[in-house]
Amino acid sequence: MKANRSLLLKNKTGQVGHTETYIDPATGTTIDMGVLIWHNITVVKDYFKRFDIPITNSAGFFQSALNYDFRTGKEVTTPSEAEVSAAFAANTTQNSKYPGLNDGIFLPSPVPEELYMPFGEFVQKYGLQAAVPTMFNYNPGVGNILANPTLEQFRYCGLNTVRSLSAGFLTTARQNSSEPYSRAEIELSSSSSLLLDSKVAYADRGEGGAGIKLVVRTPQGYKLILAKKLLIAIPPKLDFLAPMDLSDKEKRTLWKDSEYNLPPLPGVYSFAPSRLPGLQMVAYATPQSPKSFPLSNAMVKADIIRTVKRLQKQNPDKFGQTDPEFVDFRSHAPYTLQVSAEDIKVGFYEKLYALQGPRNTYWTGAAFRGEDSSLLWKYVEEIVVPQMLAGP
Repeated sequence: MKANRSLLLKNKTGQVGHTETYIDPATGTTIDMGVLIWHNITVVKDYFKRFDIPITNSAGFFQSALNYDFRTGKEVTTPSEAEVSAAFAANTTQNSKYPGLNDGIFLPSPVPEELYMPFGEFVQKYGLQAAVPTMFNYNPGVGNILANPTLEQFRYCGLNTVRSLSAGFLTTARQNSSEPYSRAEIELSSSSSLLLDSKVAYADRGEGGAGIKLVVRTPQGYKLILAKKLLIAIPPKLDFLAPMDLSDKEKRTLWKDSEYNLPPLPGVYSFAPSRLPGLQMVAYATPQSPKSFPLSNAMVKADIIRTVKRLQKQNPDKFGQTDPEFVDFRSHAPYTLQVSAEDIKVGFYEKLYALQGPRNTYWTGAAFRGEDSSLLWKYVEEIVVPQMLAGP
């Protein structure tokens, strides 16, 4: 490959990050099973406009009229709308003290203690209790949010998300979040700029003008790629990055595995109706784990079935007594890489961002911003791409 051409390596056909779409074989109806919504911001609207994909206001995200303790199947109470609004207003006041979190994970030095205290203590300190259930539902997969450092919660439920909760999110008019990536795949493939089902087997990442050399295993055999610069977007875990010729500094930095009526984890977050009658969308998560894949798919499915049975038993007047079946199942592990309070205190994210540029390598992905497609696109466009263009 010539150095002046852009090339994208994609390990999985039909999936980009956490964007996955189920297509009902009988009706052709699409049901998104990963990314569902976007913020109403310029970078999002420009991207959909580029591929002539219509977008519309979203009706909401996993909003439930009924709330249950999944351990017992019994219904539980929830805060009033006024209480939730007041709590989010208080949260916004505190979040606004850290404008560097609007563009990435840019923190004051030294890092304020309240950013690495457990979020549960932060909630108590500022009276945010009524907002916690909503935060939990809008952040499936982040573990026990009350035990997480406050910064980790701000990464996934910051000012942008709170504003969108009030003003509204965007979604695709055709209810197919995979469509923009399918269109991008067509465009890249037309210029031979995409390698599907491919993995890096060997990497030589030199400094300065030495550039990048990658040996890539593709379905058609091995290919040698020569490039000026490399942008890595996969979860930066050492087991995933084994072929990437990591430096000692990179190995030291990447990635450390680490009464609200909130479900205990591992367990089901929520059930929500899909576009097809009779089909429910289920969100399930585990606690934080050093393992890239903490539970097998079979274990997760079995636990979901047990949860459904508990709900049916305790609420026979609300739920039919049929046997549930899976029409599709997708795992999004690993999801939401986080670090400890001590790591945050001693400047982990400053060290992480210092990896941008050395050895002609740049990084993006949720670990560098948050599990939010809209804000990741904005981060790449406004932070990463200018750094790449400014480099030697």
